[in-house]
Order: sequence, then structure tokens, then C-alpha cells
Amino acid sequence: MPNYGTPSHKLWFYDQIFPPLGLEYIAAYIEDLVEVRIIDNRLKTMNLEVVEKVIKGFHPDYVGISYIFSFQAYISCKIAEIAKSHGSQTVIGGWHPTLVPDEMLAPSSVDIIVRGEGEITFRELIQKNSPVGIAGLSYKANGKQIHNPDRDLLDLKQIRQPVRHYRSAAAKSAYTFFGFPLESIEISRGCPYSCTFCCIHKFYRNRYRNREILDVINELQSREIKDRASIVFIVDDNFVVDPKYVIALCDEIIQSGIKMFFRTQVRVDTVVNYPEVFKKMADAGFLFLFLGFESFSDRALKQLNKQLTFKQIKSAIKILYDLGYVIQGNVILGADLNDSKEDLETTIKIAKSLDIDMLSFTLLTSFPGTKLMEQVMEEDMLLTEDWTNFNELLPTIKYPNITTDELKYYLTKANKEMPFFPNMINRFVNLIKARGWKFFISRIFQLNQIRMVPQLLKTIPSLMKEYK
Repeated sequence: MPNYGTPSHKLWFYDQIFPPLGLEYIAAYIEDLVEVRIIDNRLKTMNLEVVEKVIKGFHPDYVGISYIFSFQAYISCKIAEIAKSHGSQTVIGGWHPTLVPDEMLAPSSVDIIVRGEGEITFRELIQKNSPVGIAGLSYKANGKQIHNPDRDLLDLKQIRQPVRHYRSAAAKSAYTFFGFPLESIEISRGCPYSCTFCCIHKFYRNRYRNREILDVINELQSREIKDRASIVFIVDDNFVVDPKYVIALCDEIIQSGIKMFFRTQVRVDTVVNYPEVFKKMADAGFLFLFLGFESFSDRALKQLNKQLTFKQIKSAIKILYDLGYVIQGNVILGADLNDSKEDLETTIKIAKSLDIDMLSFTLLTSFPGTKLMEQVMEEDMLLTEDWTNFNELLPTIKYPNITTDELKYYLTKANKEMPFFPNMINRFVNLIKARGWKFFISRIFQLNQIRMVPQLLKTIPSLMKEYK
């Protein structure tokens, strides 16, 4: 069989950098108290030397470091070391540190951990200038770790809008979706489902909340979004949780005359159960949908507690195709811990037969706070405790029937052999047939969208060549 090497090739979803909404929400709650700077370390123009230069020049009392993915733990601690060397107090927050606060608080460079949502917690820390007694904080005192009580989740009906004016010129040009100017907005938080590999439901304590619809409309109509974005990414972990809310939001978008392209993330079963919602979303401008297929095996889907079947996956793809959506998706190789090489081959074969525009493959990864991590630890299946390997592209689990080299081989094979936008001409014809020319023209030829036309002509061919 051909040598595909290690899974280090480029994947389309890793090239996307979205605005740092978490930090911009925090900034909205403290900019009336202190001077604020936001550094996005994900930018190509950024490295630790640049970060140190900014910190040294600004000389902040507090340096807050936010990250969600486990593989970012190391670089976050390195930034904390830099901040401490220049006399700043260091505060770390996000999914990963919330779920393993004892571990992330252990380094001498880390002073404080914000557990859970940080808006009010960080504001109170700035006001008091001490972590003592502030709900949601963990800190060190006299050589011991102190974990204050949890803070109640925010009332999203009252939440402030994120502030976007702290972005650098480099940041503004970097936030794109395949080269098109992109803006992000958050409409809800949490997910009522409990997939075994996911920690989101634990971070948000199995609760789901959404914002006031009129507040969302006002944010979409703000100049920071309206004058810049060709595409708006709704970052919600699970957008269609409350179908009535989604329909009401879409009606308001339509009635307000908002002509944008939207991208968001949805579950397969909601497509099958509520096709009328996705028709309404299409009318409102939703075009790009990301779905976590995870597996094409009903057995694996049941073990992951996805609460869906392969039959539903095929039905959802057909429904979305007929409605004129661009379908993005991801499949987890080794989703069943008892998978064999033959199972991985079958997964790749099935993937090639489905009508999906952009499909990526990742490896099953046991993140902290998940049921999967509990199982892997109990059965002594953990390969490594180095969080830098927990990026979904490197093996972290010992399988009884598959070696780590085989996992790497099939991951690379799958991503290289899966076509990027297969049958593009047919898909373009289907989009026009399903949505009509008026849908696209009314959006593209708005003053702030017309730049999409030359960008489209330039971007798509190069992307097809790059990811082939």
C-alpha cells in the first residue's frame, strides 16, 4: 500500500481562524475599569517574541490567557511564564483549564484559574484586585490551592455584546472563511446532549441558554459586522436546539432586511426531525452547515451516545442537498474502540460514496471531563499524558486491534483521498436551482459583499488544488 507518511498535511478546517469572541466578551465587561489590549496568538504574524514585546511595552497588571483546546495548554503556560517575568499576575481560563484546574494551577507561572464563564468573574477580580472570595476562581495561597465555589451561569438575556475594536489590522484581515471576510457571533451557549467524547455539556453544566432575538439582530446590524462581513459564523455548539426560537430568529432576520450568508453547526437528527426549520434557515441566508457525522457505524454512534443512526445521516444529507446547503462534516476514525483496519477502510469507502462538499477525518481523542476519558483511564488505554498530542490528529488511545502507525496511515489516507468539493459544477448548478439567482444576487451585490465575486473566482480553484 502507498506510504502516506504522518498526518501532518494541511486540512481545510485548521486553516480557519475565527475572531476571539471569548476575549472580546471579557473586554466588554472590563473596558470601563481598565485599559485593555487583546493579542491573538493564532495569527501568522504572532509568536512568543512578539507577545513578549507587547507585554513588556504595555506592562499590564493582569494578563488573561484564554484557550479551549487541550493541545494549547503548553503554549498558554509559556505565555504565562513571559507575563510573570515582566511582573504581571497571570489568569488562565477556558474549557481545558476549567476541567483540570488543579493541574493547570500547578505551574509557578499560573496565579489564577477562571472556571467556567469568565465575564463577571474577571470583572470582579479587576475590581477587587484579589481572588479571595470571588466565585468561579481557583488560586494559590500559602502554598495551597484554593478553589472558590462555582459561579452561576450568566443570564444571556442580559449579556453585553462583545467589543470588536481591539483587533489589529493583521487580525481583521486574518478572520476569513476560505478567503472571504468573516465575522462571528454567539447566539446561545451549551448543549443538552451528552456525547461521550465531548466536554461542552460538562463545561456548561448540562444547560442550554439563548439570547434575546432583538439583541442578536442589533448586533448583526452593527457597523462592525455589517460593513465588514461577507459571511457570519454563528459559533454556537449546537444551533438548532430550540426549533421555535430558530424560526423566530430567522423570521426577524428576513423582516429586518439582513442580507448575509450564515455558517453554523447543527446535529444530524435535527435536520431529519425539523426539515421545515432548515427551509426557514435557508430563506434567511444560512448556506454553510457543519455536521459532526462522527461515524457511519450504528454501533459506534451508539457507543458515542450520538443518538442518531447512519440512516439519519444519509437522510440529512439528502434534505440539505435539496435545500441548497454547502455541507461540511467530520468523521472520527476509530470511533469504536474495537475497530479494526477493515472498519477504517469501510469508513473511508462509505465517505467517498456520500454527497458531502467538505469532509475531514480526525482521530478519537479522550479529552478531560469526558466519559470517554473516564473509560480510557479505567481500561488503561491512554497512550500519553502530553496535552500537546491531544489535537485529534495524533493517536492518544491504545486500541486492541489497531496500532498507532495504522491509525496515522489511515487518517492521512482518508484526508488525502476524500475529494474536496467533488462534482463542483453539479453542486453549483444545484445551489442555483435550490436557492435561485435572486438569493445570491441580493447578497453578493450589496456594497459590502460585492468583493466576494473576484475572491470567489480566485479562491475556489486554488483551494481545490491545495487540498486535492
